[in-house]
Amino acid sequence: MTSTKIVLSLIASACIATTVSAMEFQALGARAASMGGAGIATSPSSLAAYNNPALLANNPEKFSIHLGAGIGIKDTGAGKAVGDLSNLDFSNVMNIADGNINNSSVVTTKDVDTILKARDIIGGMDQKGFQASPTVDLGLSFGSFGTGLFGTSDIGAVATIDQTHTQLIFQGNDSNYYQLGSDGLLTNSTETAYTNSSLAYSLGDAATNRAATTYVNVVGLAVAEVPLAYGYALNTGYGSLAVGGALKLMAGKTFNKRITLDSDNAFNNIKDNTKDTTTYGIDLGLAFKPDAVDNLTLAMVGKNLNSPAFALSQIAGGGEYTLKPAVRAGAAYKIGNWVELAFDADLTENESISHYNTRYLGGGANLDLSFLELNVGLMQNMAANDTAGLIYTAGIATGPKWLHFELAAQMASQKGEIDGTTYPKQAMVNFALSSAW
Repeated sequence: MTSTKIVLSLIASACIATTVSAMEFQALGARAASMGGAGIATSPSSLAAYNNPALLANNPEKFSIHLGAGIGIKDTGAGKAVGDLSNLDFSNVMNIADGNINNSSVVTTKDVDTILKARDIIGGMDQKGFQASPTVDLGLSFGSFGTGLFGTSDIGAVATIDQTHTQLIFQGNDSNYYQLGSDGLLTNSTETAYTNSSLAYSLGDAATNRAATTYVNVVGLAVAEVPLAYGYALNTGYGSLAVGGALKLMAGKTFNKRITLDSDNAFNNIKDNTKDTTTYGIDLGLAFKPDAVDNLTLAMVGKNLNSPAFALSQIAGGGEYTLKPAVRAGAAYKIGNWVELAFDADLTENESISHYNTRYLGGGANLDLSFLELNVGLMQNMAANDTAGLIYTAGIATGPKWLHFELAAQMASQKGEIDGTTYPKQAMVNFALSSAW
């Protein structure tokens, strides 16, 4: 397996899913991205139809529009392993070794060293992978009503390593079987041992249609949502309680394909592994402004409360991906006209289709200097499988409200390394243009 194959597979998946929603809970928009992911209590009205429809109840604008896009990446453990295997030229060496392991004129000492190093790398790759999450949004609000086109996606590559097949047993050019020891020496083996425990056997064989049990699973779910949202405010005697809901038309595309570690034809019949589904979703939100504390908003939103499902291609094994309900709470507090603080916390743990769990806790501050806005924040994935650590967020915005430009970025404190080059385990960039009247 090479790093090029993994990256190209992700790009191919993203191209198939051109309108795209990440399956983890994320508030859309550059403002939320730059304030520690906090957005359900302080989103602009043009994004309320997606982030929290209750915010439409107190929309100060007659009309607003938001156009944005972004992409996030996560290395969930496979980055260094993929880079190391690519450097070893593992795929080519394994293809040469199986059938020639006893021929020293074909399988060199360098090849043997490559196989031994690759075995150790592969053994530690199980259930580790990489994710890309593109987003795009066109949000609209008309007073207390909101709509738009919101796309998010979750695209990932995850390694599945057959832990019962890790022995270096190969067939020789004399039809006998040999085991390669850690010392680089060959000992006699058997066909039964090869079948039951060989790494080479687990890679599959296209010529005989033998399925691989050690492979990379490239998966994707892209969803385009068109919501019809409305918010209404009630006076409770203790403050204003806004209630909002969104009924969403959802068009989804799934992708699922197994790619062997030594595959040279990863893209054959790639469209056969996609499946389109049209369904609907329901979101509900609350936003409370207590009379006792001026400029404070407490919010909660539940997304996909009806658990919408998207079918998988029969070639990919059938079944479906289900978006389980996700619930988030948040708060926002304004200090005069210059500063706003915001905080969000996931109340549910959300699992991506590549089995990476997220439960974010984060917040930040917005400093409004009239001609320029500066945002900073921090966020953390509280799920047990987190690899990113503390995530730093920041952003900048400028322009009048009728033509406002925003740019945001996120970067994890934990680093990965490939070929001596370090990179953040998680990162995101997001930009947007908005206008309000």
